[in-house]
Amino acid sequence: MHDTLKSIFQTLSENAEENFIKNKNAEDYLAEDGLWHCGKCGTAKQFRLPERFLKMGMPEIVGCCCVCQSAKEKRENAKQQLASVIRENKENADIPEHYLSADIAAVESPEAKRIGMNYIKNFEKLGRIGLLLYGDVGTGKTFLAACIANALLNQGVSVKWLTSMQIVERSCFYSESEYAEYIRSITAPDLLIIDDLGAERGTDFALERVHSLVDTRISANLPMIVTTNIDITDMGNCTDLKKKRTFDRIMPATFAFAMKGTSYRMKQAQKSYETLKDLLLSEETIGKDRNTNENDQNV
Repeated sequence: MHDTLKSIFQTLSENAEENFIKNKNAEDYLAEDGLWHCGKCGTAKQFRLPERFLKMGMPEIVGCCCVCQSAKEKRENAKQQLASVIRENKENADIPEHYLSADIAAVESPEAKRIGMNYIKNFEKLGRIGLLLYGDVGTGKTFLAACIANALLNQGVSVKWLTSMQIVERSCFYSESEYAEYIRSITAPDLLIIDDLGAERGTDFALERVHSLVDTRISANLPMIVTTNIDITDMGNCTDLKKKRTFDRIMPATFAFAMKGTSYRMKQAQKSYETLKDLLLSEETIGKDRNTNENDQNV
């Protein structure tokens, strides 16, 4: 036992001494107590072992961390822990692969960008309040939601991404107890994103599953971002009671924002069309190909 303790303390002593030598600076000084002190914070970088350890053959003085070195190590450890949390959160977020690089800086609409940036900035202050992004197909609702999700993930916020179709399809394969655990797992993250609300089938089962998820989330006072092609006026005037009760839960718990403008997909298609048009109808290209063919024939 004595030899074991001696070995342990010897190792600790050697590590402390290595740390002392590694972190010794030119500003450090030997104080009146006979110990080296940090030239920055003034606290000791060495300490004296109790006499009982000296009898075990340990050195009288060993190195230790000063206050500023301890603070630095704590900061580094915190950074490493945050990086680990961010990495795990991103793995579990299930954001579609083509949206993993979505950046708020790329949002074209100034108003939409401002909404997104302010939501990211004030996420903690907003608490249970989420966003309801509605508008025509292709106006950038899902892209904006992805931008917000990526930015918050990089801050250590946990996010879960689901489409309304996934909510229904996945729940079809669970028993009631399994479904309860599934609901718990996807309502636990700091932010839940439900993409394309209203795209699910209008069956009683589908509407009930979507409502159950929404109700559980809101009852837990946790925020959601919901994207939908359904206009907010149609939500308010909905005559289908099963759909209306879901809308009535979402609307008070979110800030509704209308995404307007020309369809992003249509603009991308137009750009692609213009590029193809230049390639396929360009006289210069046709001329070069004709000259090439004539040269080949002459050879």
